Amino acid sequence: MTISKELMEKFNIAFANGDVDFIFASAADDIVMNEIGHGITKGKAAFIEKMEPMRDYKADVYKVYRTLIDGDTAVVEGEMQFADEDGLVTYYFNDWYTFKNGKITNLTAYLIKQTQEK
Repeated sequence: MTISKELMEKFNIAFANGDVDFIFASAADDIVMNEIGHGITKGKAAFIEKMEPMRDYKADVYKVYRTLIDGDTAVVEGEMQFADEDGLVTYYFNDWYTFKNGKITNLTAYLIKQTQEK
């Protein structure tokens, strides 16, 4: 799998629509996910357990501002919004992906939450 903007767009669509099966199929067995400020998840089984609650969870708004690709690394910056009982919740994200042999070996996620009134 060659890293391309089209591939990264597929990942973002999967995240926006809760298509965790696509994300799981793309993860290496030894994947490490570092959610800055929230902990590190090591190994595919732990990654699946961590991400499973996102299944079929769709964002009300999902925007990608830019995608940068350099060798085996891709960086995606954007925002997503969800409505809940507290109002509209916006998350700004900056996700760093490292690939090896077509699989994600490392995902570092910077996520900032901003709550707005209804």
